[in-house]
Amino acid sequence: MDPAAIALRDLQALGFSQYEARAYLALLRGGRQKGYEVAKASGVPRSMVYQALERLVTRGAAYRIEDKEGVFYGAVPPEELLSRLQRDVMGKLSRAKESLSRLTPERPAEAIWRVRGPDRTLTEALSLVEQAQGALTLSLWQEQLDALHDALLNARERGVRIRLVLFGDRADPRLGKVYYHHFVDPKVVEGRLRARLFVVVRDHQEVVVGNLSSQGDSWAVRTRDPALVLVAEEYVRHDVVLAEMTLAYGVDKLTALWTGREDLRQMVTGEEVHGAP
Repeated sequence: MDPAAIALRDLQALGFSQYEARAYLALLRGGRQKGYEVAKASGVPRSMVYQALERLVTRGAAYRIEDKEGVFYGAVPPEELLSRLQRDVMGKLSRAKESLSRLTPERPAEAIWRVRGPDRTLTEALSLVEQAQGALTLSLWQEQLDALHDALLNARERGVRIRLVLFGDRADPRLGKVYYHHFVDPKVVEGRLRARLFVVVRDHQEVVVGNLSSQGDSWAVRTRDPALVLVAEEYVRHDVVLAEMTLAYGVDKLTALWTGREDLRQMVTGEEVHGAP
């Protein structure tokens, strides 16, 4: 996509109208200009360009200069503009957080939220990571860890303890010890679950369980129900122990155990639920 088109889209996402965004980009590229020049460079109708320019001035995105040659407009540098917008947004968020907290009733512990779609699913997982104060218990696939990486590093810097089981082969050493799920091939697990199931438990109090994948359906459930939080943490603890047993005794012995017994094989592969492949 053309860089100018991307910039136009991003400015509109920040709340600028199309005419405002076009006028700002014209000023940014062309320097100080008169209104009719901005209209010509941006494609904004001449009858609307002065209104758009004055709104840019009001928003702190442009400046207005009057001299003997007339009225000129110029673009505030992008770095300065974005810093202003960030301060404004953060101030609004802070005020909204304070006002809404006075109106929001306490959510029942047994309530379960259900969401669908990759963006909303990732948002729920990120929310728990960002809210964690003492501990995070996680089971993640590689692409999920990559998506949560920065938030997890921030949590680590806050002093949050991280226990992570990973269906993958790489993790940032700054996250601390990682337990790799090598005792059963991840493809076997995905086939059994019909999902790339992830678990995020915050402070032993709240959990998000879901499927987040670039392929297929993404969904999540979120709850503070103590029984479900306990089950989720036990799921991860179980895998931690198996990961350590694999390191101690070797993957071949564990593989021979579950493949050599029909009851274990059917359970591990999911045959008892889905039938033989």
